[in-house]
Amino acid sequence: MADVVIVGGGPAGLNAALLLARARRDVVLADAGAGRNRFAGHAHNLLTRDGVPPGELRKIARQDLEPYPTARVVDDTVTAITGEQGNFTVSFAGGTTGTARRILLATGVTDELPAIDGLQELWGHSVL
Repeated sequence: MADVVIVGGGPAGLNAALLLARARRDVVLADAGAGRNRFAGHAHNLLTRDGVPPGELRKIARQDLEPYPTARVVDDTVTAITGEQGNFTVSFAGGTTGTARRILLATGVTDELPAIDGLQELWGHSVL
């Protein structure tokens, strides 16, 4: 049983995983791989990483977790969470399940773009 399952592998989820792993908590970070900033060429407003491409930021943050044996990344989508505080069951799209004492949702937001011709192709580059 993990201490915490973190749902969301973006900057918030990765930072939470690092903080908890440094506190010697057993952490599972579930990352579906569809971060909101995946359309942008660069991430901004992050100390020491302003302007880094989002994929590079994710790679660096995951590398920061590697020295901590209590942190594990699962590249999968969480499909269900059942149970109660102290005893949750987390189901993944790949068919596996896990258990945790706590759940931390770091799923961020989803952009719902208006139906404007050409907007989708420009989103994250010249339209923000």
